[in-house]
Amino acid sequence: MRNLLFTIALALLCIASAQQRTALAGDGHCHCCGCNAPCQKICRLVKEEKKVEVVCWGCKCEDFCLPRPSHPGCQHCEIVCDTEDVGTGADIPCVRPKQFVWTEWIPGCGAQIHTKKKLMKKVVTKKIPTFKWVVEDLCTQCEAKVAAAEFEPDQAIPLPPPVNAKILVGK
Repeated sequence: MRNLLFTIALALLCIASAQQRTALAGDGHCHCCGCNAPCQKICRLVKEEKKVEVVCWGCKCEDFCLPRPSHPGCQHCEIVCDTEDVGTGADIPCVRPKQFVWTEWIPGCGAQIHTKKKLMKKVVTKKIPTFKWVVEDLCTQCEAKVAAAEFEPDQAIPLPPPVNAKILVGK
């Protein structure tokens, strides 16, 4: 029952907010100054900047040493896992002493320098101009004040799209 009441309250809230949004969208006020003067829908070209990431690949040289062959030296032996290594007290694990053997390696005489190439990636962010058409509901005073997008001298200016007032306003 509680879930049903919550669902109904949520549905009513969604309907109320949708009605408020539709009332604000086509209320006949100017988008620029907010006056109640007769407004006309216009298409205006707006210039914006868009960030584009460009990936650059390259390589970096890195030097490293390659040593001469090493050779075995002395062999060592040690007893591990005896009672001194595992600790004292009531929680001592039951272990047997183990013989640990290792060999000491003697490095070779000298080393040679070699160079390796590492692949490197760099991301560069560039800002590029983009244009988009926006539909605005403007009064005659604001329509005269609104600036058009600026273009380079050799750039072609696209024609505005046709505006169908019936589609934009509603049925």
